[in-house]
Amino acid sequence: MHILTFQNALDIAEHFEGLGKVVQVDERTFPDGEVLVRVPEAGPVVVLIARLYPGVNDSVFKLFLALDALNDMGVGRIVVVAPYLPYARQDRRFRPGEPISAKALLKTLANLSVGALVAVDLHKPYIADYVPRVAVRNVYPAEEFAERLKGIDAVVSPDFGSLHRAEAVARILGVPYTYFEKYRDRETGAITLMPRRDLELRGARVAIVDDILSTGGTLVDACKAARTLGASEVYAAVTHCQLLKDAREKVKSCVDRLVCTDTILNEFAEVKVGPLLRREVEKLL
Repeated sequence: MHILTFQNALDIAEHFEGLGKVVQVDERTFPDGEVLVRVPEAGPVVVLIARLYPGVNDSVFKLFLALDALNDMGVGRIVVVAPYLPYARQDRRFRPGEPISAKALLKTLANLSVGALVAVDLHKPYIADYVPRVAVRNVYPAEEFAERLKGIDAVVSPDFGSLHRAEAVARILGVPYTYFEKYRDRETGAITLMPRRDLELRGARVAIVDDILSTGGTLVDACKAARTLGASEVYAAVTHCQLLKDAREKVKSCVDRLVCTDTILNEFAEVKVGPLLRREVEKLL
């Protein structure tokens, strides 16, 4: 078996040593912006590991090119490992005429003979059901986050969509969990975040759990709400930390500690997802 790696994923592939031969895919960008890849060698079974962020459009197209090359080489089974899966946030049709981008991406992978996809913390787990031909394995590092959040009194999701993440971490820690709900003042229009359940945060050490930190607005709003309710300390555990624009400064101004994974490389990436991904791939093989 061959472990192919490209798009800055060699550090993740190192966790797969002993499972197969690790091979670096050649990458090239032409002056006009077109991209090219070359697969030096491949056996009948291939695990293709790629960080698809940043530069998601070039990265995804390189992935398609690599998969097409593997098809032409006669590879019998392909497993794609994408720590962060782009376009997963467009998981439904928000307005008429829009595509379901997550479904389109999975359909393309299926058409390129991908049998399985292993990803970390998909925005919505149900996108795995869009294309049954691809066996999607969605890994969430709940235990790894909980290990770094010992001493926390409560876990909070910034909204209902991430409640399952808060629950997973809270159950390991043995603490209560809830999510914030938005309340709008009908007279002033001001929005206030309040815990959906009757959970006392005064004097509590609170952890906010979410999947993506892009510009930091959602996390900072949740942090400010927790502090307004009397939280003594606020931590955050976020899977995919893009940290766009001035997000670092905004988050640091409110959060006492930020813990991220290395699905996207940054200075807060304490949690290494390589071992988790390897375990999931071993179950598939």
